[in-house]
Amino acid sequence: MTNPPLQPARDHRVSATDAADMTQRHRSQATVSGARAPEEGALGGMFTKQSVLAMLSRADAEYLRYYHARDSSGKRTIVLVAADAQGNDLVDVAAPTLLDHHFPCPPYCPTSASILRG
Repeated sequence: MTNPPLQPARDHRVSATDAADMTQRHRSQATVSGARAPEEGALGGMFTKQSVLAMLSRADAEYLRYYHARDSSGKRTIVLVAADAQGNDLVDVAAPTLLDHHFPCPPYCPTSASILRG
């Protein structure tokens, strides 16, 4: 299987309105007709700036890739890894450069109003 070519100049920005629409659609699927609260981490999460910048400080890091994952107890999580200019994961077994252990939402959701949180 051949991957499509990477587009390094791709504009990843999205309007706040479009982002709010996308997160609202996800929230509506993360609950059962609003009858129960979404499971921990079902709505998102956050990483510290220090951790992300440290991972991306590698000279060969050109991209940030995420993987949807589940921890050993089955809870949702996201694994972040830097990728090189060809899109290959930069996994260094001797010195871990991957991120998890994020702050999941819920319970670490914004306390201030956010159009992304609903």
